[in-house]
Amino acid sequence: MMKKLWMILLALSAAMTLSAITGDVNGDGEVSIADVNAIIDVILGNSTDADVIAAADVNADSEVTISDVNAVNDIILSGSDDEITPKEIALDYSALDEGSETIPDDEDADDYDDYVENTNWSTTVYITYDGETATVSGNPNTVVASVSGAHVTITSTCKKVKYVVSGSTSNGSLKFYSSNKFQLLLNGITMTNPTGAAINNQCGKRLYVVLADGTVNTLTDGETYTKVDDEDQRGTIFSEGQILLSGSGSLNVYSVGKNCIASDDYVFVRPGNQLYLNSTSGHGIKGKDYVHIAGSVINMEISADGGKGINTDSLVYVTGGRTTIINSGAVAIDETDTTSCAGVKADYYFIMTAGTLNIKCTGAGGKGVNVNQDFTFKGGELNVVTTGANTDAAPKGVKVDQNASFSGGSFYSCALNAKALDVNGTLTVADGYSTYTSEKHLVEIAY
Repeated sequence: MMKKLWMILLALSAAMTLSAITGDVNGDGEVSIADVNAIIDVILGNSTDADVIAAADVNADSEVTISDVNAVNDIILSGSDDEITPKEIALDYSALDEGSETIPDDEDADDYDDYVENTNWSTTVYITYDGETATVSGNPNTVVASVSGAHVTITSTCKKVKYVVSGSTSNGSLKFYSSNKFQLLLNGITMTNPTGAAINNQCGKRLYVVLADGTVNTLTDGETYTKVDDEDQRGTIFSEGQILLSGSGSLNVYSVGKNCIASDDYVFVRPGNQLYLNSTSGHGIKGKDYVHIAGSVINMEISADGGKGINTDSLVYVTGGRTTIINSGAVAIDETDTTSCAGVKADYYFIMTAGTLNIKCTGAGGKGVNVNQDFTFKGGELNVVTTGANTDAAPKGVKVDQNASFSGGSFYSCALNAKALDVNGTLTVADGYSTYTSEKHLVEIAY
């Protein structure tokens, strides 16, 4: 016990002479097996050199034990963190040439009804906001509109209705009770609802959100949501049914109460949009059944504890576009659970075949991609950087609870304080790659 105390005190007194390279215990300018032997000498009491004893506490826990030997072994096997300069990942609003989009014309195709173009919208209703008031006009047919200030509720049994929404309000909302799918054309709307969702669709059918060409649309929820019995409203844009995003305008969504975009079904983002999602309270996109990113330029900033950029109870598909997620949130801890942040969290599969996905997580325990089952990477470009501390939860680059496979595209994962790629099942890397670098803190695979 006295020997251990003596070593700690001696190490602390010599702190200013520590080697500039973590793990370089003997001060020869590199980390090698010689440093392992130097630590063992300290543990056995065979070394009395104050500089060596100070440097031997590699994990900085104020004692020299076998844990320091393991720390040096990790550095030798994976390369020192000091030598890694991660890729720069930042929000990117530059133009993206996505080429032409193929719209299915076979009515029997599974995704035929996901395209707003495949419905002939025969009824048009205009909803215009002006400060504390709102007006509903056009050809409402069987649509019933209830207006209280700038809070509008639509009740409809009519089919093939297109709602065109424009104007501005700092205390308004738009809520739907509909028996059928409908189109919501955002034509330059700025809306804040201080007491809940800005757009609240209580219909379990498809909600087509179309961004009018050249328009900028901004939606914000409230910090607290007024509860309505037997109804959900999980985000600034919420739908009981599918949310299908298309068009060629811009949409900015801010969430200070729950999530930015949330569906109790699935979310499908098509090419052509410019999306900015900012959540201080929850996730960027939450789709219960799945989230499919097929295109668009998407930028997200997430700062909520435990928040995710993309979150689903099932599948995440990335088949196009350019998505950038910057997550600075910390670990969320309550009495029963610990939840770390992530760029993408899929409770089932993650599949990427094309497009670009950039993720940076800076909070403690933050993960780039977190998948409960299988991870499949067939193409596109995925860049992940995690820099958060390894406290309460491990800040891994890509975490896969079952199997991971790589067969195309460009994959980059850097985790400064944990594993870059953690696969608990089988890792398969197909032949034909041009780059395959596999270290603890950095993994690169390119075809």
